Amino acid sequence: MISTTNSLKINVVTIPDEGLNFVFAEGKDWFRQCFQEGENPDFEVQKADVSCLITKTSGTVFIRGKIDAIININCSRCLEEAKLPLAADFTYTLIPDKPELKEDMELTQEELEISHYHGDFIDLTPIICEQIILQIPIKALCSEQCKGLCPQCGTNLNYDKCACPSSCMDSRMAVLKNFKINN
Repeated sequence: MISTTNSLKINVVTIPDEGLNFVFAEGKDWFRQCFQEGENPDFEVQKADVSCLITKTSGTVFIRGKIDAIININCSRCLEEAKLPLAADFTYTLIPDKPELKEDMELTQEELEISHYHGDFIDLTPIICEQIILQIPIKALCSEQCKGLCPQCGTNLNYDKCACPSSCMDSRMAVLKNFKINN
C-alpha cells in the first residue's frame, strides 16, 4: 500500500502486513511547525522529500526511510546564504509506551535505540525534523573554495581584494612572537 500525503500521522492499527510505503514532500512552511513559537533555527528548509517503509510486528513499528532536503543556511566563512542539499537514510524502532516509572528506570544499550509511541497514532513530524537537523553540517560552506571574510576590514574575499596587510597580527598575541622553548 502506498500513501502520498501531507499528513504525518500514521494509524498503527491500519498498517497492513506488507507494510506501508509513505511518501511526503513539503516546503519551508511545514518545517516551521517543528519549533515552538519564538524558536527560530539559523537555517530554512526550502524543500523536503521523504519516502519510507513502515512495517509492524505485534505492537512494534519499524520505520526505514530516506530523506532528501535542500536548506538555506549562512556560510560559516563568508556569511552569504548558501543552498545545501541534505540526504540521509534513517531507521526507527517504536514500541508502545509503558506506564512504568520512567524517572527511576535505567536504560540498556538496546533501549537507547528504541523510541516510544502513545496510543494508536505515530506522528512522523518530529522524526523527520530530527533527521533534517542531524544532517546539517557543523560548518556549512557555500563552496569548498570559499575565501571567507577579511578579519580586519570584513571584505568578502570571494568578490573583492582588500588593502589589509596579509601578515596582520592580533596585538594581544604579539608578545608570543618572540617566545622560544628551550629543551
